[in-house]
Amino acid sequence: MPANKPQKKATTMPQTTKLLALATLVAATSLTACGAPLILGAAAGAGYVGFQQRPTGQIANDVDIKARIKSYLTQTKFEYLTDVGIDVFYNNVLVTGVVPTQADGERVIQTVRNTQGVKKVYNELFIGSAYPVAQKAKDAWIATQIQPKLIGTKGVYPLNYLITVVNNHVYILGSTESATERNHVLHLLRTTNGVAQVHDYLVIVGEDSTDGRPNVVKQNDILDTGQRRPPNPFADDPLRN
Repeated sequence: MPANKPQKKATTMPQTTKLLALATLVAATSLTACGAPLILGAAAGAGYVGFQQRPTGQIANDVDIKARIKSYLTQTKFEYLTDVGIDVFYNNVLVTGVVPTQADGERVIQTVRNTQGVKKVYNELFIGSAYPVAQKAKDAWIATQIQPKLIGTKGVYPLNYLITVVNNHVYILGSTESATERNHVLHLLRTTNGVAQVHDYLVIVGEDSTDGRPNVVKQNDILDTGQRRPPNPFADDPLRN
């Protein structure tokens, strides 16, 4: 089923309304074992759908795709439930997390690709590395710093972003209303204590990139604190569709 393009919001949410809604949402949001996804978009619930740029039908479609992918992965190998993160935005799927072998990585990506409704797959898996409890805790700590920064910033709308933290790397998938908002969000992420790199999969509403292509952060724009990812056999082919 073809994905609809993001629609421009008719009005801007008042800052006080945004803070109230997000404060309520964050109180009900938990961090998962695979990194620390900030579930500020698809998991918001019906009460918050009106604050998102995605139409309600598209949100439901993305949630359904994610649920089916997670079900398929869990049936394949139970560890994928906690060690592999799935975010879906306009039928495009961002895969994050840690898998022990190249075969595991290929199995995960193939499962995602074979799921009905998936348009593109962005592969950000770590291959051949452990994901110890201490690192998970650090990722959760980074995530808890990001939440209040986004919620308390004027002109930033966290319900339109899906954010995951894995091995000090921050991944963001979603949409912004302008390049200014996008740059502001990326700056907030890059300047968060403990962040090694920011991987940008944001699209800007009203620009050509709304067809689903990510606005990838240029290498010289990425904050790099010297940490490096384990070798990734998919590095030469990050977009598999």
